[in-house]
Amino acid sequence: MDPPPELQSVEIEGTDGARRTTLSTEIITRQYPDVTTVYESFLRGVKISGDGPCLGTCDPISKKYTWLTYNQVHERATFVGAGLVALGCEPSQKSLIGIYGPNRVEWALADLGCQMFSMISVPVYDTHGTEECIYIINHAELSTIVCHEDKVSLLLEKAHSCKGLRNLVKIGSPVTQEQSTKAKELGLKIISMEDLEEIGKKSFQERKPAKPEDILTVCYTSGTTGPPKGAVLTHANLVADISAYRCVMRQTGFEVTPEDVHLSFLPLAHMYERINHMNLFLSGAKIGYFSGDIKRLLEDCRELKPTIFSAVPRLLNRIYDKVMSGVSKSKLKRWIFQMALKSKENDLKRRIISKNTIWDYLVLRKVQNLLGGRVRYMPCGSAPLSAKVTSFIRCVMGCHLTEGYGQTECAAAATFQLFNDITTAGHVGPPVPCNIIKLVDVEEKEYFARNGQGEICLKGPSVFKGYLHDPEKTAETIDEDDWLHTGDIGEWLPNGTLKIIDRKKNIFKLSQGEFIAPEKIENIYLRSPYIAQAFVCGNSLKSFLVAIVVPDAEVIEAWAQSNRIEGDVNQLCQNEIVYKTIFEDILAKGEKGD
Repeated sequence: MDPPPELQSVEIEGTDGARRTTLSTEIITRQYPDVTTVYESFLRGVKISGDGPCLGTCDPISKKYTWLTYNQVHERATFVGAGLVALGCEPSQKSLIGIYGPNRVEWALADLGCQMFSMISVPVYDTHGTEECIYIINHAELSTIVCHEDKVSLLLEKAHSCKGLRNLVKIGSPVTQEQSTKAKELGLKIISMEDLEEIGKKSFQERKPAKPEDILTVCYTSGTTGPPKGAVLTHANLVADISAYRCVMRQTGFEVTPEDVHLSFLPLAHMYERINHMNLFLSGAKIGYFSGDIKRLLEDCRELKPTIFSAVPRLLNRIYDKVMSGVSKSKLKRWIFQMALKSKENDLKRRIISKNTIWDYLVLRKVQNLLGGRVRYMPCGSAPLSAKVTSFIRCVMGCHLTEGYGQTECAAAATFQLFNDITTAGHVGPPVPCNIIKLVDVEEKEYFARNGQGEICLKGPSVFKGYLHDPEKTAETIDEDDWLHTGDIGEWLPNGTLKIIDRKKNIFKLSQGEFIAPEKIENIYLRSPYIAQAFVCGNSLKSFLVAIVVPDAEVIEAWAQSNRIEGDVNQLCQNEIVYKTIFEDILAKGEKGD
């Protein structure tokens, strides 16, 4: 494999320090002439794979995956879209359709069905609380929601608070008589997904596919500092982003093929997983959905045996901690493992990544089999990943790991590590070829662009159109020169890659005048295998911080069982031994600062 360019981004003449990738001198808007919309990206997969497998579901009894072909998915999605039209949804940009539930085949069918009839999908996170859910329904003025069976009771119970809600499409089990009666009393129509498809099959509706400039989706952000904001993204936004992403992969040594398999478990309500789907569809590859229980994720991996595994740092940190904890129990195990790791690190320095060494067969195969044993590529995003863990995963898993940076407002990726840049870590790569990036002074935190540091701002065809019904927030985020202000602070490294170093607003002062960046402390605590969530807060009238941590139930239960401590998670959290173990671990992490 050829090495990456010595300089991965260059400054653009005539600008105030903006940089572009060295992979392309032009801004990329699309990769294929016949792919101008997200729907057309799926059609390309239909042309490539046709009767080949497309979407897979894990059977709850046999634990085996069953597959729908590309042609079957296309047909069923058409029926779903036509069924929505038959329900009264106008086949135009006036119709916003909610999708509320976990990743599964029907989620993708609903999304594709909307695209075929120019409708706009509005995902609702499966984990959204009641208040956020109601807010999104009302703010987006949703009249129809495709929802998982687990969400039906909530929606019926809160229907009186959802002014414009008219239709519920239930995924999963058939509609019960009780649900039908309750819906009728509320003036709602409730129908199963199967019945919707049957209606669509019988009522012929000519497809009215969206145009590139049409809105694809309104994707609501988490709303951690206020109510969720609905980012408006067009088909052209996503086509530009995925085209740039694939350009990076193709030019640096990687191609997705129809033989590739992706395990979908990251929320489809997030643009990261939507882009993953688009990437697989464009190559006619396979997507298998996890069983729905995150505790069974490794079992799903063993059955599906994915070749592409999109990860987040928390999961990779847990794999790292689990492996290191396992080998530390025996001096011999630790010595053998360190020998294997050292050998693979030497291979990495020589630009070799493989699963074929003697160390793979003797030592590392068991670790690789945690994810099915076939992973060859692992994109990672959503939060910073330590250089130590990055190198560890590349060596132990024998796969390419690339880290990216982005946000909902730019469709997904804004930067991405080059596929052939396997000897460096601790950065998120150069700008992807669909945008340019500049850093802007953040005087209050003493970050200055002249020093190669500042707020990350980007411009290009992947940048969203604004926030739904919120021109004020839109103006705060996109300036008069069309620069998207991310709120993240970055630093240009000597090789032209970007490193994320801070958040612009996530800072406060304690009574002694000390400035605190809580996110940095939270990320340190999250390195503990016992911790699932961490929140650090402070008060300007006090001289100390307060940290609230939520234990990882699965890890705590396993630890308690191995130490013969009985009780459920709630009881274990009250146990002094458990408390002391967690406290001492996060204290040690804090003292080390890694």
